[in-house]
Amino acid sequence: MTTPPQGRLTLTIHTPDGRLVDRREARNLVVKGGAQLIAGLFSGKLSTPIDRVRVGFGKASAAVASDRLDAPQPHPENLQAPLTKDNFTVDVTGETAVSVRVSAPFTPTADVAGVTEAGLFAGEVLYNQVVFEPINLSTGHVITFFWQIDFPFGR
Repeated sequence: MTTPPQGRLTLTIHTPDGRLVDRREARNLVVKGGAQLIAGLFSGKLSTPIDRVRVGFGKASAAVASDRLDAPQPHPENLQAPLTKDNFTVDVTGETAVSVRVSAPFTPTADVAGVTEAGLFAGEVLYNQVVFEPINLSTGHVITFFWQIDFPFGR
């Protein structure tokens, strides 16, 4: 039996002087569009990498066929942050997996109360979704979404 990619999120919120305000941990759900994205990148039929993190207000894990987070459409700027290749690290973890670590800084441009989910996007394609206990994002806070996604190999 094949082990699918596995991911987990750690979210931290710090004050500008470095004091921890809040922390969340959650498991990752790769949606169907995310699997199609990986297949498209693998085959060369797609070229848009993961390029943003978005937050939303969903309270339950998305359906596998979901293509968006629970947020107003279109997504206002204060619900997303861009990512560059410098936000990604790739490592071989032991002899069983390749890990992609995504350190996604998020600087709120407005106070946003009750955020309960986050996802990684390639353009408008949702790769994954995580749900966590509600948090409040405030201007001035330093927020980091840290994903570790393991791609197993071997038997």
